[in-house]
Amino acid sequence: MTEMLLFAHLGIALFIARFVIMADLAFVAAGSMLPDIIDKPLGTILFGTPGMGRIFAHTLLFLLLLLSLSSYLQDIRIASLCGGVLIHLGLDFMWNSPVTLLWPLLGPFPTAAHIDAIGYIEMLLLDLRDPIILVPECFGLAYLIYLAFEMNPEGIGSKVRSFLGH
Repeated sequence: MTEMLLFAHLGIALFIARFVIMADLAFVAAGSMLPDIIDKPLGTILFGTPGMGRIFAHTLLFLLLLLSLSSYLQDIRIASLCGGVLIHLGLDFMWNSPVTLLWPLLGPFPTAAHIDAIGYIEMLLLDLRDPIILVPECFGLAYLIYLAFEMNPEGIGSKVRSFLGH
């Protein structure tokens, strides 16, 4: 199971959204994290393990419901949220988990090994040894840093530039 973390989801979604003229970046950012915000706690509550953190919000059904809402409301913010969710599903390689992605068409969610919160965090950190995880995380972090400098040139960016200039 490929588990992207915060920086890949957030940074890559915002990078991609940069090329979408009407995208609302705040809603793209929220959408890029929404499946995990919903499913990680819900999986722990319903199944007793954070390992079951890819359930309802990691499905095409969830995305289709959001798209329907966006279409009905004609709201660019909800459309941007959908874009973020779509990017999240892509970064999680959900096509490798068709039972989850196409739920409920192929049956119930696959079960995951029971793991406690500390074990889950250890697993996530150990996954960073895999370049398929590490490279997107580094790219996402680098883009978020770049974006922070670009959005506030008089803030942190100018202080770092003046420090480096001395």
